Amino acid sequence: MTRQTSTHFALSLAVLGMMLSTSPCQAQGKLAALRRVNHQSVPASQGITRASETVPAGSPTYTFTVLAFPGTFFTTVDAINSGAASSKIELVGGDGWGTGIGYTGSFAMSYNATKASTTEILRGVNKPKTSGQAANGVNDSGEIVGYYIVSGTTTDHGYLKSGGKFITIDVPFSGAVGTSAFMINNSGEIVGTWEDATTQHGFLLNGTTYTSFDYPGAVSTAALNVNNNGVVVGAYTDATGVTHGFSLSGGTYANFDPPGSTYTVTTGMSDSGETVGYYCLTSECAAGNGWPSPQGFFLSGGTYTSITIPGATATWAFGINNSGVIVGDYADGVGGANGSNGFLATPQ
Repeated sequence: MTRQTSTHFALSLAVLGMMLSTSPCQAQGKLAALRRVNHQSVPASQGITRASETVPAGSPTYTFTVLAFPGTFFTTVDAINSGAASSKIELVGGDGWGTGIGYTGSFAMSYNATKASTTEILRGVNKPKTSGQAANGVNDSGEIVGYYIVSGTTTDHGYLKSGGKFITIDVPFSGAVGTSAFMINNSGEIVGTWEDATTQHGFLLNGTTYTSFDYPGAVSTAALNVNNNGVVVGAYTDATGVTHGFSLSGGTYANFDPPGSTYTVTTGMSDSGETVGYYCLTSECAAGNGWPSPQGFFLSGGTYTSITIPGATATWAFGINNSGVIVGDYADGVGGANGSNGFLATPQ
């Protein structure tokens, strides 16, 4: 169960289960349907920086909005819809934390901000009779994918929520002991990870056909996102134990490592190829599998820039839509070492 639990702590706290050991989280509470989010704007002057604290010419700046749920130390915004077929912004994620089970609740939120007002409509996305769950991905039609654990068991199952119904996703591969779904695109293609007794692998579900894949030479692979062009992004660990980001397009793999990175995870890509994720610059951060001091990254036109929430001790970027809006998590030390809030970063 340790590896399975790590999968969920990782995506939301930036620690991938295939590579990590889970740090305990003391979050508590459960998201109630239609509860509204407490939020505040964060100054954007230092929103996008390089590790050297300089901003490359042409880099975007952002207005940050914090998303934190009352009564919990832990809120994650795991994904944003692409916006290719809808102007609506839909976010999904999880909140609360139960030792050994991952998140105790999950949510979807419709978000709309204008100069005059901001509207946030929150909906619980909670499969009955579960002890742990999280919503990991959403497309423009509002279809949601994630994972759940049935009460009284320790096995992870993926799910698709479509038309108000939860449909279980369990890979059919020999030796599989757990499945987690991480993203769904507008064509209904779903990506995620599956586990055997020793490691993790990526999978793609297209219609009723499951395809398993591993980055060449990797000892562990996780597929974390797929855009509307069918490009998959994620992370893999090589034979030396170093973690890198990757993309897979038309059977061709590409590697992602910001300059100086000791640990990289690629988590999202827009349809135009703008890419986000998070990375470490120290051996301590790499040894902690993306904790305690990672930075988010944004890649566009071959240039990496770092995403650091002002005042945060750690920042993880998890998704980007076609308008350049980024979602993720950050930690600031409030609520304990493992407490975190979600964020939404809107280009200025």
